[in-house]
Amino acid sequence: MNKNKLTNLNEDLKKNRTEIMLYPSKCDGCEGEGFMACVKACETHMNEKYGSKYTGARINIKKKAGKFFPIICRNCEEAPCVDSCMPGARYKDLESGWTITNYKKCVGCWMCITSCPFGAIERVSDGHFASKCDGCVGEDVPKCVEACKKGALKKMGIKSYSYERRLMVAKKIYGPYIKSNTKE
Repeated sequence: MNKNKLTNLNEDLKKNRTEIMLYPSKCDGCEGEGFMACVKACETHMNEKYGSKYTGARINIKKKAGKFFPIICRNCEEAPCVDSCMPGARYKDLESGWTITNYKKCVGCWMCITSCPFGAIERVSDGHFASKCDGCVGEDVPKCVEACKKGALKKMGIKSYSYERRLMVAKKIYGPYIKSNTKE
């Protein structure tokens, strides 16, 4: 008996784990509109959520050769930051699937920073802890996504993102003959 089962695309997309997805080519750093709106929105939200002790944005924008690159937690399925966290401050939330930080447990050993392959965890020396994005778990729309008017950040499922990216490439190759069958 063949164990491989063909699935319907729309059924597959319903089983999506939601993440904050990046479209780096759309990021312009908000240069003409108050520079890095996503960073400012995140910083404001973190201050409201955790208080002044744990302030600081959990997203960063790097600029190299005139291009902007959003740096944000990729929420690795097997997260090296969780494995390397000696006091157990980082853990996988089973309900949301996000890697979460208990900042009260963080001792500032910086092991998570050295283990993150994306450079998405930053040292906050004033509070002596390491901060990273938690995906705004519990929010309908993450504050960085809400603030991004260019569409460089979107909250969507991994499968939807993959499908959308493949569709973008197909449209470049085949032009307007390709039509999407998903709703945004």
